[in-house]
Amino acid sequence: MKIAIMCNVLTSKSFDRSELISTLREHGYDVYLGVINDGIINKYYLNIKAKLLFIDASRNNINPFIELKSILNIKKKLKKEHIETVIIYGIKNHISMVLGAKLAGVKNIMCMVNGRGNLFVFKGFKWNIVRLISYPMLKLVYSLADSICFQNNDDRIFFIEKGLVIDKNKTFTTNGSGVNLEKFSQTTLVNNNVFLFLSRITATKGIIEYIEAARIVKSKYPDAIFNVVGPIDTTVEKSNLNYIFEKAERDKIVIYHGETNNVHKCLSSSRFFIYPSYYPEGVPRSCLEALATGLPIVTFDSPGCKETVNNGINGFIIEKKDVKTLAEKMIWMIEHPEDVLNMATESRKLAENKFDIIKVNENILRNLKRNGEDID
Repeated sequence: MKIAIMCNVLTSKSFDRSELISTLREHGYDVYLGVINDGIINKYYLNIKAKLLFIDASRNNINPFIELKSILNIKKKLKKEHIETVIIYGIKNHISMVLGAKLAGVKNIMCMVNGRGNLFVFKGFKWNIVRLISYPMLKLVYSLADSICFQNNDDRIFFIEKGLVIDKNKTFTTNGSGVNLEKFSQTTLVNNNVFLFLSRITATKGIIEYIEAARIVKSKYPDAIFNVVGPIDTTVEKSNLNYIFEKAERDKIVIYHGETNNVHKCLSSSRFFIYPSYYPEGVPRSCLEALATGLPIVTFDSPGCKETVNNGINGFIIEKKDVKTLAEKMIWMIEHPEDVLNMATESRKLAENKFDIIKVNENILRNLKRNGEDID
């Protein structure tokens, strides 16, 4: 049985579907990784146990002629390899990849909605035109797909209410992408008051709110440390983010450490994980990794983010952009060290009970079987 996991490009710092590939191989699948060929391959992808299937397509395209060329290329590649099942990640890939797979005669098509993304965020004339084109096409491809997986129920309800998904019986949810509990083992909390923001750095991920709250906290507890880790994204949003960020560094409010290849080390060197995002993602991977490491979490009441916190048990959920309350909860955690230790334990329990990647992948397999796959 040949299956292709379809995603974007090969340039990221690590590969986050390796456990799914291993699970599929254990169940007898011959696994392919279908990726957009942009001419760059990160070394991490050369060691995965899947065959690379290069696709000529554009990540951010609205030209119908280029899109048609992509669809035909996807059809050709899938048909040549006799792919019988595809799992397609990312809304921006769903239109061309579902249509290409359908034309290639793929028997089982699963769409993974791992966050709503920019399509539902940005406003303005350009994005209104993009939505005018995209909505009917998404409605079409979701009618052609055999199943649509959402990483949180808020997104599932949103897509149904928007009319993008007509047959709700095709839908199911997983608890995010899951987290590898062995790779991200629980560690003992450091004694210092070290806060961590770890994410791609954009305004919608809450970096400005983090900085503003940090200023408030440091006025009372000047020894508190506010670390920032992750790439600065200058391609998505145009704002005064760079000025605010650089000023916060000069004022010694935050310490920027750049990107990292060792997320677990960053997490285990921290006492608190702060994720004030209002970007509509599935379930933030960094939050799952923080849970598994055993960090208390403070996050905004956003789809996906709120899934990682039982409010008051392993952290706090607060209203979006509420800097005052964000700072108050940070101060509370500094002043209640024993409660924080309990929260750390509860975070690890939540990771084990809800977000174990083994359980998440088993759920995906069950739904492949539901669609007629012969899984042993």
